[in-house]
Amino acid sequence: MSVQEESGVGVTGWTKVRRARVHELVIEQIEERIRHGGLQRGDRLPSERQLSQLLGVSRPSVREALHSLEALGVIAERVTSGPESAKVLATEPSDALTSMLRLHIGLSNFSEIEVVQTRLIVEEWAVREAATMATASEVDDLARTLDSMDGRDVDILRFNALDSVFHTGIAQASGNRLIAYLTGALRDTVERHRLAAMRALGPWPSVSEGLQAEHRRILGAIADGDADAAAAALRDHLRHTYPEASE
Repeated sequence: MSVQEESGVGVTGWTKVRRARVHELVIEQIEERIRHGGLQRGDRLPSERQLSQLLGVSRPSVREALHSLEALGVIAERVTSGPESAKVLATEPSDALTSMLRLHIGLSNFSEIEVVQTRLIVEEWAVREAATMATASEVDDLARTLDSMDGRDVDILRFNALDSVFHTGIAQASGNRLIAYLTGALRDTVERHRLAAMRALGPWPSVSEGLQAEHRRILGAIADGDADAAAAALRDHLRHTYPEASE
């Protein structure tokens, strides 16, 4: 008798149970506690020995789980050494978050146009918020970044690096840290495309001068607290750099 005949129910739509490795189950336990507030930023985790006893798994499995979380930036540092060594949860997002986002975006086979269009949506929201949320200190920092981009001795690679600082600075000024990390990840994913797009605009001296004028327009609107003008300036800037994204 078949499974379907025996049970009297359909057999479609079922998937095999994932055979997780032990260290993955340890990670799931830690994730569960984080999601439900049992563990928070800066909290000290039990030691490897304690976790091994609490979870009923080997210390090598615990150690492998902790190494994985450390690589992801979830665990910040070791606070003791020896058999009772313990680690603490990161107090702030680290570069690992941006790296993870960048890798997942890159591996998902999104087209460069899709990433640029997403950038436009994310950064337009951020610049609107920055126009109402940015402090005088943040506006000054953005202005200093633009000052560093001026000059004929600033080549395209240096300009590009400072351009990233400027745009992520706007995202940070929005008051939403996740948007800032997402902005950085999206920009990093299409860095080669961004450089090619800037080179395609024409001779570099005139291109850099034009891009700086667009940057100044964006910053001026933020400084004036004009969200609509800031969004329009950012839109024009990105569509000038990536005309294919607006087609």
